[in-house]
Amino acid sequence: MDFIPIARVDEVPTGATRLFGTDGVRVLLARVGDTVHALQPTCPHRGCDWDGAAVQDEIITCPRCRFRYSARTGLNPLTTACHVNQSTAEYHYRNFPEGRADLHAVRLRDGRVEVSATPLPFRKVIV
Repeated sequence: MDFIPIARVDEVPTGATRLFGTDGVRVLLARVGDTVHALQPTCPHRGCDWDGAAVQDEIITCPRCRFRYSARTGLNPLTTACHVNQSTAEYHYRNFPEGRADLHAVRLRDGRVEVSATPLPFRKVIV
């Protein structure tokens, strides 16, 4: 997996989000505690720009359409998760009405945030 340095850790605000882009990769970075998450740059609901979206706990609220998504999973909180297989990260769920946000792998190195060039694969298993 190719990682691209995209920002300094101190540029990612706690409790808010910020868009970053370089080398053809554009992501939304959200800081929850000491963890930085990277998501697609636009809201899956209507394609709204997510820059400056509020983060409460791990939930990102789109500043324009008000739809909410988890920074950790990319899922809308309305999703009814039945089971998460910890070894394969497969989400087994019943209801997924509002879509999901693509996630990018993140690693922190020497005070810099590096993200994967391509989104992580998402596996859904409907039960």
